[in-house]
Amino acid sequence: MNLKTSSALTAIAIVLAFATPARAHRTDGLLQASLVEVLPTQIGVEVTLAPGIDIAPKIIAVLDLDRDGVFSEIESEAWSELFMAKQRVTVDGESLPLKLQSVRATPLAELTNGHAEIVVYFTADLGQLAHGPHTLTCANHYEPMPSIYQCNGLVPKAPSVRITSHRRDERQRELTLAAEFFPAAGSASHTARSTVTVPQPRRGLALLWLGGLGLAGVIAAAIFQRSRRSGRNARVMVGN
Repeated sequence: MNLKTSSALTAIAIVLAFATPARAHRTDGLLQASLVEVLPTQIGVEVTLAPGIDIAPKIIAVLDLDRDGVFSEIESEAWSELFMAKQRVTVDGESLPLKLQSVRATPLAELTNGHAEIVVYFTADLGQLAHGPHTLTCANHYEPMPSIYQCNGLVPKAPSVRITSHRRDERQRELTLAAEFFPAAGSASHTARSTVTVPQPRRGLALLWLGGLGLAGVIAAAIFQRSRRSGRNARVMVGN
């Protein structure tokens, strides 16, 4: 099995591992499954929350503040603020600002059958990281009620990023990745050669220069002819 095939199977296995709990009928606790994707300039985190039947009334009370049976946009914004306050992403020990991208939730009525899920996606910008090894940590400390956690990292799609190791805490609330960043393919890795432009003579100067050569030729020919005549006259005088 080659490396490319192994990576593809790993990615499929990870996706299936997280897809199964979300589709199954959960009976107890709140499952929070995090997937972390490392990109050249960004980290993407998707957290899927799947509540069990036993805690359905509790999770509904957390989400549906006005008790109208609908998880409205205003309620989603209020809950998201609480959820994001418990998320953390660091690079080499320094916390990064997080940006909420989306929140998707199935209808609240489905919470009672253990078939519902809430999916939160957020990102953290890495900026221009220096090429080489870095330590990335993603932590989820949201726990309004007893929860079960899972966390894993996706195989990087970009060839300029490589995950060399991963480590989870005992409850899988935190995932630490050792990642290496390389120059992107096609990026300039050396200084471009300088181009020297040879200035071309202006047309007027070129004509003047050619004219000067022509005049010099005429003068040289005249001097040569004059020298020949002087020599011929001198021979005639000697003969006489």
